Amino acid sequence: MASKRAKRKELLELAREIGGDEAVEVVKALEKKKETTDEELAEITGIRINNVRKILYALYDLGVADFRRIRDKETGWYYYYWFLETKRLDEIIRSRKLKELEKLRKMLEEEKSTTYYWCGTPGHPRLTFDEAMEYEFQCPICGGILMEYDNSEIIADLKRRIEELERELGIRKKPKKKGSSKSSKKSALAAA
Repeated sequence: MASKRAKRKELLELAREIGGDEAVEVVKALEKKKETTDEELAEITGIRINNVRKILYALYDLGVADFRRIRDKETGWYYYYWFLETKRLDEIIRSRKLKELEKLRKMLEEEKSTTYYWCGTPGHPRLTFDEAMEYEFQCPICGGILMEYDNSEIIADLKRRIEELERELGIRKKPKKKGSSKSSKKSALAAA
């Protein structure tokens, strides 16, 4: 289980992913007020009520916010009191990371299995062999000659990101430092 500080950081990162700085402000306000209406949140944060509601519904869909509905007896209107629900936060974060890991693995497989062609001009598209054939190996933007693209840096970056995520998820163990484990000392002694 993550510490309170780590949990808060993950919650704020999640908020930033779904709604940017405005979502972070809404979450911070919810943390302070514990339970409040969307109108009060809009007033506190200075964010338009429509945006506050959109953020709250996104947080609700993820399972990190919930509400209590109360009917005003005089007007008959319903008031929604929103609050953070972080009991399942670890599970939600893990699920999102697993989805990201799967996406990165697919990207890696595509990068490894596809040969790309590129004119060398930044901002111009990389094309697959079939696409390059359609354009007769000329860039569709500048008309330059398409050459085989070296995607080894992209592959290395994807592998690094996958490894990092696997460590975070506990799928891959952290690499052991050479010479620090007992088994490596025993094997060194046996070899001598």
